Amino acid sequence: MNRFRLSLIFVGLVLISLVSCRKDEPTPPAPTEALRAVLVYMVANNNLGSSRFDAMDIAEMQTAADKGHIGTGRLLVYHAPYNKAPLMLEVKKNAIDTLKVYDRNTLSVDASRMAEVFADVNKLAPAADYGLVLWSHGTGWIRDGIDTNIRQKSFGEENGKTMNTSTLARVITEAPIDFSFLYFDCCYMMSIECIYELRDAVPLIAGSATELPSAGMPYDLNVPRFFAAPNADVIGAATNTYNTYNSYSGQDRTCTMSVVNTDGIASLAEAARAIYEACGGGLPEGYEPQRFSYISVTSCKYFDFKDYMHELCARAGRDDLAGAFDEAFDEVVLYSAATPRLWNAIPLDRHNGISTYILRNANSASTGNYNQLSWYADVASAIKFE
Repeated sequence: MNRFRLSLIFVGLVLISLVSCRKDEPTPPAPTEALRAVLVYMVANNNLGSSRFDAMDIAEMQTAADKGHIGTGRLLVYHAPYNKAPLMLEVKKNAIDTLKVYDRNTLSVDASRMAEVFADVNKLAPAADYGLVLWSHGTGWIRDGIDTNIRQKSFGEENGKTMNTSTLARVITEAPIDFSFLYFDCCYMMSIECIYELRDAVPLIAGSATELPSAGMPYDLNVPRFFAAPNADVIGAATNTYNTYNSYSGQDRTCTMSVVNTDGIASLAEAARAIYEACGGGLPEGYEPQRFSYISVTSCKYFDFKDYMHELCARAGRDDLAGAFDEAFDEVVLYSAATPRLWNAIPLDRHNGISTYILRNANSASTGNYNQLSWYADVASAIKFE
């Protein structure tokens, strides 16, 4: 037998072997598309995690799953625990599966990590609809997050750093999946400044204009709301959170919640800008604004938005502008509720669901880098200080 024939036989045997290997190792089937996948993005590498509030909330999710409340959906948790590697978990009936382990070289408040997680959700849990819960600390509009050189506070907290709301909006907008709702399980995120940044990122946003107690939302009650059909019951989830804290007494009876429809934000911005142009801004003499934090008016950065707009219109005698504002506001705010007091200390009788920062003078626009926000550029910059 010559070398040429031997070569042909060898090549043939190799090809037969390769074909046999392919038959023995079939390509795994693609995941079945779910009705809805909900991602809880849990940044707990901070004092919340060291106090095990993350573990308590995951246990509540497991309780809901064990009762069958996820149905045909998928509940994924990106869990960045205290001083441990982040994991992608799936909470299922009678089980929690680990789908991926992430390195600790990238912070969970870094845009690249969040983008990576969104891409993983798209691959691991294809669904007809998606929801997003952001779990951590929050300080709302204050723009000093990870892309600046000063101390960070906005969404999340890890190693003293956080993510600007503007960065958050960009990452959500660029994600390979479209979220039908965003629920902030953290403090201070329902400011008009934050909502305006997120106006093109997600149609429904739920959260609090004030601080929330560290225990956060009741996941055992809200998971069924998130997986309601045909659409997630976001208002029902916000109501559950409010009712839970409103049932307590003393200092524990503290909570504000609201749900907004971002489709109407452009009209609300136009109405607010018209008020600033005609009525000015600042803090009118003798006006005591509704504040949303347990500090003095001078130091506070969160005040009731609607109450402030009405005060400016009343001082200028512009009931017409107040009416136009209310019409736009009612299209945006779908739900709003507040306990009688914040931490049993600050009355919340003028809570309307959205906060804002009050510019006192031209220099105050630099506070927290307020003048870098889209809301300032498009709306609040219309205020003319003498």
